[in-house]
Amino acid sequence: MIMSPYMLLFATAVWALLTWRLWSTRHWLVFYITGALGFVLLGISALRTFGLDTAVEYAQAQQVIALAGLLGIELSHLGTSGLAIPNHTGWAIFDIGIECSALLETLAFTALVAFYPAFRPGNKLWMVLAGVAATWVVNLLRILLIVGIINALGTSWVYPAHAVFGRLFFFAATVAIYWFLVTRPTITIVSGNLKEA
Repeated sequence: MIMSPYMLLFATAVWALLTWRLWSTRHWLVFYITGALGFVLLGISALRTFGLDTAVEYAQAQQVIALAGLLGIELSHLGTSGLAIPNHTGWAIFDIGIECSALLETLAFTALVAFYPAFRPGNKLWMVLAGVAATWVVNLLRILLIVGIINALGTSWVYPAHAVFGRLFFFAATVAIYWFLVTRPTITIVSGNLKEA
């Protein structure tokens, strides 16, 4: 992870130059991998360097507290992104960190769409906006699921709620988002090209 703004600027310039060179020489597979992977790594580094990851985690904590309140679960906010979850055994602490913020998944989705050569530029924007919005909502639902399980079953359920049920839900939902917004349109494009050939 690059944490120095100057190193980040230098790495971004090198990545942009390399990506542009691969695009201009039509090395599509290497361009796609370099562009997408570099975007994710530089994006997460930039978010952490400038503290934007913390702002996202804070916003998500606030939204989860509001949504949980509608469900009758009164959460307390601890620090920037911590949640104190009441249950019959006392209180459980759950922190929305980089993994639970869905920032990595959001950046990965954005990169996969943005650098995919077969998608038209006009379509990329709505695909990215729809994917980011869907990922945000699904992540909030994942955290609410974790909160609900801990609230109902107790502190001993923190690990399975997060590591098993939360991850399974988020994985299935993320696959559905990718299928609907990336895989399905790709199959349509490939099928159309094969029919023309």
